[in-house]
Amino acid sequence: MKKEKLCAYCGKPASDREHVFPKCLYPTSKSKSEIQRLTIPACNECNNGWADDEAHFRNAMVLSGKPGGIANELWEAVQRSFKKSDGRRRVKDIILQLKPVEGNNYKIYPGQDERVIRVVKKIIRGLSHHHKIMTAVPESLVWGNILKFQIPENFLAEMDCSHREEDIVRYRYQILNDYKNDIYSAWIITFLGRVPFIGTVSFSETMKSNFARGCPSVDNPQLNAPDDR
Repeated sequence: MKKEKLCAYCGKPASDREHVFPKCLYPTSKSKSEIQRLTIPACNECNNGWADDEAHFRNAMVLSGKPGGIANELWEAVQRSFKKSDGRRRVKDIILQLKPVEGNNYKIYPGQDERVIRVVKKIIRGLSHHHKIMTAVPESLVWGNILKFQIPENFLAEMDCSHREEDIVRYRYQILNDYKNDIYSAWIITFLGRVPFIGTVSFSETMKSNFARGCPSVDNPQLNAPDDR
């Protein structure tokens, strides 16, 4: 009997496939890429729950940092989106994130945008499932923010690294099992080659209980995610 697929985000029966990284981050020039887009099982509610925030996330990533590279091509898609029926609202969403800096210039700070951070957390949850680290991770266990400091090289060297088109997204991760500091895994994700985020996944109450008994992965439904590659 075929095992039922469960949603990688909430654990309910899955009916769809969800892209871990927003599809809108990939411009038309990447449509024939040999690198497979990363998808995982999801229920309909989760699959549709991020669509609006992911479009906003794309817009924020394009407008963060200096122009150039793949961001220039994505900017054309952003401009086209502003002409759609919800375009006026999307322009307003971006304007609300603009902060004045020196001179008469403005800057976007992605780490201060709740919708951007929500998508970063969603990506970390999806990657946790894909790499069979943890599945059905509640958003409450995930922390994320813009990376504001230099990571020591020795720490980076210990992290596994991967990408799904290096100019679109690169990421590193490591399972820490740092029970005293409540950190199970750590993540560094860089978008469009210029906007880095850092994130962590905390221990669940079940995992804490298991660690207290000396068996961190026994009877833990959140570990050992199925292979969905």
